[in-house]
Amino acid sequence: MRRELPCATGWRVALGASGLAGVLLTSPPAGAQPELEPDPCTHVYGQTALGACWAREAERAEDEMNRVYRAAREELPNRAAKSLEKAQGLWLDFLEAHLGTLYGVESPKAKWGREFPMCLSISRTTLIQARTRELRRLIEPDDDTICPL
Repeated sequence: MRRELPCATGWRVALGASGLAGVLLTSPPAGAQPELEPDPCTHVYGQTALGACWAREAERAEDEMNRVYRAAREELPNRAAKSLEKAQGLWLDFLEAHLGTLYGVESPKAKWGREFPMCLSISRTTLIQARTRELRRLIEPDDDTICPL
């Protein structure tokens, strides 16, 4: 018997009969980010190991976002760099508020059980990767349109 628990946009935690969890990519819901990164934790088994793997992925995603953010700040004109600094601060506030919306129940561990830390890390990783793509487009536009983003 297998049951799936929603974690983040387009991700599901699949619990097998053994109780071990694995992360599956599923089609993202309408309006969600269409491109999800490949599952970096497919080789990991056991709930504790999966949680640790996804926590590392969230850390890596944040490091990459910060690297791209710093590069964008250095490359943009002064006025645009100041606007980016403000926007990034607001985005970080949004990230925490959005995660609070997704997981802000009285007792998240009671609702999601042992999967809670993994689900939180998957959601954080997914949102940070999307922001990194947005930041990267500031310095590496992906098309020839006249208007940015």
